[in-house]
Amino acid sequence: MTKQLKLSALVAAMLVSASAFAAKPGYTVDQTTDAVTRNSYGECWHTAYFDKATQGLVECGDKEAPKPVAAVEQPKMVVVTEKVTISSEVLFNFDKATLRPDAKKELDPLVERFKQGGVNLQSVEIDGYTDWVGSDKYNLALSQKRANTVKNYLVANGVPAEKLTAVGKGSADAKFTEQCKGKKFKNKAARNACSAGDRRVELQINTLKENTQPAK
Repeated sequence: MTKQLKLSALVAAMLVSASAFAAKPGYTVDQTTDAVTRNSYGECWHTAYFDKATQGLVECGDKEAPKPVAAVEQPKMVVVTEKVTISSEVLFNFDKATLRPDAKKELDPLVERFKQGGVNLQSVEIDGYTDWVGSDKYNLALSQKRANTVKNYLVANGVPAEKLTAVGKGSADAKFTEQCKGKKFKNKAARNACSAGDRRVELQINTLKENTQPAK
């Protein structure tokens, strides 16, 4: 029984030794530390069966260290703002906030663009404007109604409502006010035509895009 125990212990020791030796094949290894044995010059000791092509170790200088993988630089994204201006003469009849039948020709391409923008579409501010004719209070209310009408059309056609903001700005930023106020007109139609450029809807479109500008 004692001989069998000793034999089993010897076999187990041999298996451990073989496992340690196989961990770094082709080299003489210190079985207590699993480190490659080196000579007085610091050179690794090879066994008689050493094959540099298949067994060479980087730590012994027998194999080239793998080159670090270059990190792939991720594209930098920036928010780009674009302004689109649509004449109110195209969208609405004079002094009205209901869309004209032809308005969809201007709005439908924007609908498709915003839907295709997906997550990159950050926000769209829809600003309504009027001309100088009428009181500030009336013009502000009319411009807000027109901005709301455009927003509602976009939402009804699939543009996310949370990305849209409608703002009425009345006769603010009017470009033709002074020159039209100083003129005499034969009728209201001529007066309205003079300030038609101020009756507009502006969309401030913020989109996330890849920055293509070279780094400074």
